[in-house]
Amino acid sequence: MKAVSWKSWKWTVACMAALSLVLSACSASSGNETEAGTGTDAAPQTSGKDEVVELNVINFRVEDTAFYDEINKKFQEAYPNIRLRYDAVPTKDYAQLRTARLTTGDLDLFASGGEVELKDPDLRAIMYDLKDQPFLGNFYPDALKAGQYEGAQYFLPMNTTAMVTFYNKQMFEEHGLAVPTTWDEFIAVCEALKAKGIDPIIFGGKDQWPVNMIIGELEKSLVRPGGTNQDFYEKLKTEETGFNDPRWVEVFAKLQQLSGYFQPNATGLDYGQAPGLFAQGKAAMMIDGSWSLAQIEDASPSFETGVFLLPGGNKPEDNGTAATKYGFGWYVNKDSENVDAAMKYLEFLTQKDNYQQYTNMVRMLPVMKDVVTESPIINEVDKLMEKQQSLWENTFMPGAAYQHTFYAMELIFGKIAPEEAAANMQKDFIQSKPNWK
Repeated sequence: MKAVSWKSWKWTVACMAALSLVLSACSASSGNETEAGTGTDAAPQTSGKDEVVELNVINFRVEDTAFYDEINKKFQEAYPNIRLRYDAVPTKDYAQLRTARLTTGDLDLFASGGEVELKDPDLRAIMYDLKDQPFLGNFYPDALKAGQYEGAQYFLPMNTTAMVTFYNKQMFEEHGLAVPTTWDEFIAVCEALKAKGIDPIIFGGKDQWPVNMIIGELEKSLVRPGGTNQDFYEKLKTEETGFNDPRWVEVFAKLQQLSGYFQPNATGLDYGQAPGLFAQGKAAMMIDGSWSLAQIEDASPSFETGVFLLPGGNKPEDNGTAATKYGFGWYVNKDSENVDAAMKYLEFLTQKDNYQQYTNMVRMLPVMKDVVTESPIINEVDKLMEKQQSLWENTFMPGAAYQHTFYAMELIFGKIAPEEAAANMQKDFIQSKPNWK
């Protein structure tokens, strides 16, 4: 394959770490390597006239293993001349795996947590343009736009997600609590729960990156309230704005206040355990990506789960715009010798019946036409997305330093103040200027 600069892939790894909020994962899960979901190494039988090719696919969504086991088996039956090597590893290991496999050329099709990677010219250089593929006609045009750059279709989104707050409806009703629409109302709910001996919020902070979901929820209300101020991050380049802006100081200040309502030892809990513990009624709320609803439902909670948008400000109109992104999708390696096999795989995944199966099993918001959702929680999330804006992390500039995760955790540990977190984040961002692309 074409050589890729270390500088480019250094940024790619850093970006993947920063984007961990959109790479939903269970760190407790083990890797999954299968041949069409069978776990065997036997090559498929062919008629002898069709050349056998090996299609190498990697994914970070280990929690979707059940779906891919089934669909990969079906694909192998439909295309016996394609030997499918499918590997899935937890998010924390994925950037390293992807970098290694791209470096060795041992990769044809790879998953991504979002469209922001399109901004990296070195990464775009190895992406295959999907724009002429017939299966694109099955998708909503707005969804496809998220994967386009200068007329090329590099990223194929498979679902859309939102940052939300899950809540235990039964617990709220038992204690006479209403869904908050302002920050003060939210804090009042947390205080009322705490007074009853109930942990208001469960947080899987051991992996650190899950703090980004909370930051994303606060940012959408405080920095770009109600979908306004959309040029804030573009102006960072000229220092007309900065992360030391009072609005970002407020993001960190409210994160610090909110962290006082986490369960004990929140920074020692694996992210992958949080949805199950929430489903057991161990806390009243969980701030997360909408992707976690499948894990909640699979844990069979004895209560009805609801969702709302975290109200970061004290004006309801500032809090009603959901922070969203296309949370999972595929890139094809342009230098792959098996592009045709990769196209067959993507076409197979996006056949209506197969994509409907994907939606039913994975329970993400669909990006294809004429697909219905059966999950009651998905339908609640869908209602919250009447107004939406792109998650702020989608504005990331290649090569720039975004150290929000690190400083947020330092804040939670009590090592720095909100003003220091914001000032340090701005300092790091400006010092990275020589690396901006």
